[in-house]
This record gives sequence, C-alpha cells and structure tokens, in this order.
Amino acid sequence: MNTTLLDKFRKICLKLGENNKPTYVVMSIAAVKGICRPAFTMMDKKEEPKTKKYTAIREGLTEIIAIPVYWLLGEGSAKLANKFLPEELKAKGAKNCMLIGVCAAALVVIPGLCSLAIKPLMDKFYHNKKGINLEKSDKNLSFIEPKTNPISQNTYSPVKRPSMQTFAGVGPYKSYGMKVGGV
Repeated sequence: MNTTLLDKFRKICLKLGENNKPTYVVMSIAAVKGICRPAFTMMDKKEEPKTKKYTAIREGLTEIIAIPVYWLLGEGSAKLANKFLPEELKAKGAKNCMLIGVCAAALVVIPGLCSLAIKPLMDKFYHNKKGINLEKSDKNLSFIEPKTNPISQNTYSPVKRPSMQTFAGVGPYKSYGMKVGGV
C-alpha cells in the first residue's frame, strides 16, 4: 500500500512537470498573493483599521488585475510564436516567448494598468464615500539643513531635503509614507 501511494505521488509530479508553463506558475503565485497579502495586512495589529482596509483592498485589486494580464500576455505571446516560428523551434520557442510575455506583463503592463485603474477606484471608494483624504501630506516630513564643509571656501545656500534614516545599519531610506506590513 505504501508503494502505491508513492507511485501516485510520482505520477502526479511527472504530470505537473510535463506541462509546466510559465503562465501557470505566475498566475498561481498571483492568486496566492491576492489571498495572503490582504489577509496578512488585516492581521497587522499595529496599524489603524482604515489604513489596513485600504491597503488590503489595494493589494487584492493589484492581483485581480495581474492574473488575467499574465494569462493574456503569456498565452498570447506563445500563440504568436507558434504562428511565426519554424516547425522545429515551435515547442521550445513557444515556452520561451511565454516567459518573455509574462516578464513583460510583470515589468511594464501590470504596473501601468495598476497606476491607471487602482488610484481612481480607491479614490471613489474612500475619498467620496467615507470622507477619508488619502492624499499624501507633507506633515510627516522632517527637514534638515545640510552641514557645510569647513575645508571648502565655497559658500552656498543650504537646500532643505527630507531626512534620511537607516534600517538595521543599511540605508538610507525615506522615513515618510504609508507603512503597513513592513518597514
């Protein structure tokens, strides 16, 4: 009985390995991120409920946009490769083009679509209905004056800039903006 269970597991692994398309992998990752990231954000006890809810919805919407885009660009680029590649290159070329399509989706298309769609949607949900102003404010910015170099004879007018902090000795990073589920 133990060998049959092992044989079934081996067959499942072989079957999954035969049709391992990049599109399916990234769609699976996006689905898990679309479920887990909002859930973990809502479990953060240090943040305000309004902030958690806003961030969780935004993360979920990002993955809702990402899944069909991965599928369209991955499968579309594979079909395009099958149409134009010679017969001997179709099998490998289609998977390579699928990978390129998925990478293009992740690097360019999904961030662009999210920039266009998510901000207006979130403004409609929160700014108009709830009366929450989600625009960035400069209240959290602290400004410091740059130190002058005593060796230098040049004089210059100091420029105000946001203060920078370090995190665990690695940095600098800007110390303003929304902080949910991270640093």
